[in-house]
Amino acid sequence: MNFILSTLALVLAPFIYALGRRSPLARQALDGFIFITIASIVCVNIIPEALETGGTVALVFLAVGLAFPFVIEHLGSIPHRKAHVFIVMLAGLGLVVHASIDGIALLDEALAPAIILHRVPVGMAIWWSVRPSFGTGSAIVVFATIIGATGIAYLLGAPFMELAEIRGISWFQAFVAGSLVHVVAFGISSDHGGQVEPAAGFRDWGYRAGILIGLFVLSQGLA
Repeated sequence: MNFILSTLALVLAPFIYALGRRSPLARQALDGFIFITIASIVCVNIIPEALETGGTVALVFLAVGLAFPFVIEHLGSIPHRKAHVFIVMLAGLGLVVHASIDGIALLDEALAPAIILHRVPVGMAIWWSVRPSFGTGSAIVVFATIIGATGIAYLLGAPFMELAEIRGISWFQAFVAGSLVHVVAFGISSDHGGQVEPAAGFRDWGYRAGILIGLFVLSQGLA
């Protein structure tokens, strides 16, 4: 049942996102909600897990991951759009790996509610970042891959628990976490077709409301 609920939350996310984008205030709220929840997932879940398993070396990979998007986007030989597409692909791959860990966590009734809740902003972030760059079909493939990775880990359990404890996987997770920080921090205020949307800063009430909603959801999931 937990796997079905997590899948439903992920699949419903693009529809919630599309409905919310019709109103400027709701759009700001969604931006704030996605920002705070994805940032929290990266900082509270992915990075600590990577550091716990990967040790001090994971810090190096995290630092490289933080710097990597800036370096690749400022290389003169690589067009900005291609660099951004590459970063989105890397972040998507990292989310697929993390989905496997989520599948294991769904077996724990105490952790399952938090996993199910955070699937909504994850789904929104995937739809927001992948569809404009690669198209609807590619976004659906990413969703299907994440659902599949979660399902396999949920069904097999123990073998994937051993995989999650491999240091190489943790180092990769740390590297991707750094890149995800870039995607979250610098991608929310603009779409990927070159048009900048109205800025959603901390002075916008909708953005503030979205952050508060995200914090409330996180508090309920982590309680």
